[in-house]
Amino acid sequence: MLPRQLAASAINCAISVQKYSYATSIRSIPKSPQCPTCGAAFQTENSGAPGYLNEQKWRQMNQANVVKGLPEIEGTSESGSTEIPGLVNAKARKRSSNNANMLSDEEYKSIVSEIDDPELQAVFSGEKISGFVDPNDMQTGEPKVYSESEQGAKIDSFDTLLAARVRRRAEQGRDRVICQRCYSLKHYSRVDRPWKEDVVSDPRVLRFLQHKSNTMIVVVCDLFDIPGSLIPHLGDIIGARHPVVLVANKVDLLPKDYHEQRLLMWFKRFAKGLELNIQAIHLVSALKNLGVRELAADLTTRRRPGQNIYMVGRANVGKSELINALLRISIGGSAHKVLASHIPGTTMGLSGIPLRRFVKALVPSSGAQSHDRQSYLYDTPGVFSNKSIISYLTNEELKLAVCRKRIKPFSFILGLDQSLMLGGLGRIDLVEGPSRIFVTIYSNIRPHFTRIKRADDLVERMQAGEKTILQPPVGDAERLKWFPRQELALEHEFEGLHKQHATIDVVFAGIGWVAINGL
Repeated sequence: MLPRQLAASAINCAISVQKYSYATSIRSIPKSPQCPTCGAAFQTENSGAPGYLNEQKWRQMNQANVVKGLPEIEGTSESGSTEIPGLVNAKARKRSSNNANMLSDEEYKSIVSEIDDPELQAVFSGEKISGFVDPNDMQTGEPKVYSESEQGAKIDSFDTLLAARVRRRAEQGRDRVICQRCYSLKHYSRVDRPWKEDVVSDPRVLRFLQHKSNTMIVVVCDLFDIPGSLIPHLGDIIGARHPVVLVANKVDLLPKDYHEQRLLMWFKRFAKGLELNIQAIHLVSALKNLGVRELAADLTTRRRPGQNIYMVGRANVGKSELINALLRISIGGSAHKVLASHIPGTTMGLSGIPLRRFVKALVPSSGAQSHDRQSYLYDTPGVFSNKSIISYLTNEELKLAVCRKRIKPFSFILGLDQSLMLGGLGRIDLVEGPSRIFVTIYSNIRPHFTRIKRADDLVERMQAGEKTILQPPVGDAERLKWFPRQELALEHEFEGLHKQHATIDVVFAGIGWVAINGL
């Protein structure tokens, strides 16, 4: 037996287990207007649900549509008006401010009476003075009075200018009305109710793509969690005939010393089992714009005239951020960005952006050709995996677990009868084998090493509602009691022959992985 050989070592892996019920169907494409950032149909009934607008925003959206010549939306309290409430309120505030600064008649007369110069006092009091010509009377001697036809022409001209302004601002992506949920995510990075209530977990919702023709599919996955971010048997769901471009996102999260060509070769071998008509594979970072221009050039070359593009993938893999990256490299495209956040299920409906918005990225700089003027790039809702550990986390705990910047690996020595704990989400126990092994942790969660007996005690205390060093979960005693109990997920025996290269990677879906090798 080699002295440094990892012979017949056994490890136990435990993760938290609990079942959830998720939405199993995407809402059909709504006839009513959609939120331009998340794709949810606008509604005024449920204030916590996606697509909610209060009465003022609903009326503003409807009146802007009337100005632009679009059909009026049912359920609006005030119809037929072309005034935009934001402009009306601004004018009213300005008038009230001006009125508050105006002098009353008594105050004005009192101030005029204190003027020492008799001529100036006569001018401000409105008296006629010989030799003084009022500028208003220099031409006609009387103020000009407009006829009703002239007044109507001025009003029509104002309405025309207002309509043109609204159309121009809408074309530029300004004055967009977004739902309350998107506003909270955009400005406060939070949602007002548990995010799991709005996610979709059944991949069969993508079956509508089987009936689409002249379509290109862009499948997006997460390099930080490749096994968990790819949808099994996706070709059977969306159809194997569509050309597919496979995009591995979040390359910026990997350590700086990763080998790009080796990673690409491994990813190509892994992609052979997806049963898809894969035309190309790209490694990108949508957040850092790495590889996005190369992807855009490849899509432009492969896309046929009039072909639509659909972004497909798991929740939180970066589909919306990839669309925003394509818009950032387009001329004037940044104003039409969709919403992207760290919370899974941000996109709630099928949201389409005309390809003419992607000038220079997906269409020529001269503008979209005639066959592409009706073509769209669609953002589909992410299909959530109920096998992911992050399904047990709250909005606050997601910030601790989800990796959003370059990972820094931690390497440690794990001794016999010791446990490696990733918060309260999972652990690895070395129960048999050599006296020690070498482990490298790739996760955003700070690891904790202790004896197996001590680890069991920490888990029991957490289940009893006592705060411990294990985070996540975080919260009060009720939250800790509710958090699912860890159960044995895998018992594995292996032999390691190399002391530098990893013998095995243990993946904790959604939060990272642990590489194990000899010492």
